Amino acid sequence: MQVSEAKKKLMPKPGFLCFGIVDNCMLRCKMCYKWKEDILVENHTNVPTMADWKRSVDSLKDMTDPGFLINFGGGEALMKKDLLELVKYCHDQGFRTNIATNAFLIDEDMAKRIADSGLDSVNISLDSLDEKIHDYLRGVPGIYKRVMNAIEYLDKHCKNFEIEICSVIYNINQDGIIDLAKWANSDSRINWIVFMVPMQPNNSPDYLEHNWWENKEYDFLWSKDTDKTCAIIDELLNLKSQGFKVSNQVCQLEAFKNYLRYPGSFVKKSPCNLDKALHVSAVGDIFICYGWESIGNIKAHDLKERWYSEDADNIRNKVISCTRNCHFLLNCYFEGDYPFGLE
Repeated sequence: MQVSEAKKKLMPKPGFLCFGIVDNCMLRCKMCYKWKEDILVENHTNVPTMADWKRSVDSLKDMTDPGFLINFGGGEALMKKDLLELVKYCHDQGFRTNIATNAFLIDEDMAKRIADSGLDSVNISLDSLDEKIHDYLRGVPGIYKRVMNAIEYLDKHCKNFEIEICSVIYNINQDGIIDLAKWANSDSRINWIVFMVPMQPNNSPDYLEHNWWENKEYDFLWSKDTDKTCAIIDELLNLKSQGFKVSNQVCQLEAFKNYLRYPGSFVKKSPCNLDKALHVSAVGDIFICYGWESIGNIKAHDLKERWYSEDADNIRNKVISCTRNCHFLLNCYFEGDYPFGLE
């Protein structure tokens, strides 16, 4: 499809892209049920071929600026056996690449393969320096040790490479959050640490329902003392102002506090910015936002054509009127907003 230059100028370019390359995971995380059959996917076997994924990468060239970042997520993205082939293809096409991982599969051989792929960065989940807390949250004994070993292997074999620690501020681990930030700052192997706030567990039955934080099943995740949790975030802001390796925007951390105090109230003063996001699921379905219907599938459609389609326009209109504090808005792609100060 030939898209007119006039429409290209009117439409936003993608600001965020995630290939949710696989839905399953080997861990049994207490805050994520991706290890269970996905309740939103009907056919788990009809997945895109490598040719489908590469064709989608090709279609991104005319839609994005040079060096655009392609994120790979899951489930556990490294469970897809040919993932690093796709990473290398993206690298060779001039894209930057990032994998979000629990680090379970990163042994020394995997670290060497990651280095050979040209991957630019990883986000490694680490919720606490207390081994018992991290292993409890992840549901598998020994995962903390695997994370620490993975950091060592990646630092040893991957050059011009960034390791970012990703930690969610839960009620159960919040007392160790500042220590985690200080550890990351003092460890030369770690480039950044990013913090997130709790969301309703992935793949839980009431995925799109409101007031999940009032569900007793999840009360070990949600703060029982909001003032205390907000004070921890204030200390993260203080550390960031001192030059610590906290990669969150100031405005994002401020929005976290509003969310924790008033989770049912939309944290942004301006419309949701996910109208500039693009997601592709493990079965190839294309979304602007997972909260709304798919606009196609990469097995049959060109990403660029669908990005500029009338279907995409209709979804964007829904997105900008949405007032739900979702994971992708708060934790993944939060754009600066007033009245929060920008850096």
